[in-house]
This record gives sequence, C-alpha cells and structure tokens, in this order.
Amino acid sequence: MALTLKKALECIDKGIAKARELGFNVAIAVVDEGGHLVACHRMDNAFWVTPEIARAKANASVAFRAATQELEERFAKRPLFAGTVAGLKDYQFVFGKGAVPVVEDGRIVGAVGVSGAVPAENDHTIADAAAGHPAIPQSH
Repeated sequence: MALTLKKALECIDKGIAKARELGFNVAIAVVDEGGHLVACHRMDNAFWVTPEIARAKANASVAFRAATQELEERFAKRPLFAGTVAGLKDYQFVFGKGAVPVVEDGRIVGAVGVSGAVPAENDHTIADAAAGHPAIPQSH
C-alpha cells in the first residue's frame, strides 16, 4: 500500500491541530517510503527554513524506520556515522526529534516530519499526533 496524498493531507491536518493546541507555528512535511515529498505545509509565521528541516527529519525517519526521537538517542553514541549519513550528497537527513513513521496495516509507508516547535520535544509530540500515534513495526 502506497502513501496517498489524501493520507498525507490528513496527517498534516492532525499536525496543524496539535501545533495550534500547543501554540506553535510549524512546518509539516510528509514523505513516502522512498523519501519522496508527498505534501508539505508551513504555517503562517513559521520560520522560512522549517519546511526543509521537517522534510529532512521525515527522510531520516522513513530511511531508518524509526522515530527521530529514537534516532537522536541512537546516533548520539555514533556521531561519526550520523555525520557521515547526514552529509550524503543526494539525501538530506536530520536526526533530531520531530519525525514519526506513518504506518498502515502494520507497514511503514512514509513519515511525518515537523520543525519549528522549540524545544524539539514539541516537534515530536506534533509529529506523533500527525502520524496517528503509530505502533512502529520493528525492522530488525
């Protein structure tokens, strides 16, 4: 099952609702399982750079099949590896809190990334709500 535009927009709507509830202006990016952008929304007054950061968080989440909250902790122990991956020429990855996989029928079909809600725990809270608080399948 592929991530549809309809599902991506539903994720964005959920994320915007949570961001408003918490009082933040953020960008929310949704990518498919290959890291291709499906939809992105930058709320009024969110910083101009937040869509790029949100997408890079979503890319990291879907590529490593985990929430970036977990990746931030995992790669803190391996900074050389994290820096090398983040610097790959054709990809953009941010391993900071704020992205959660989108799961349908027990399968990761994409990810939601959020940027702009400082501190970053709020980005994670918004992304988790946007993704529907998924149970993330273990890949290994």
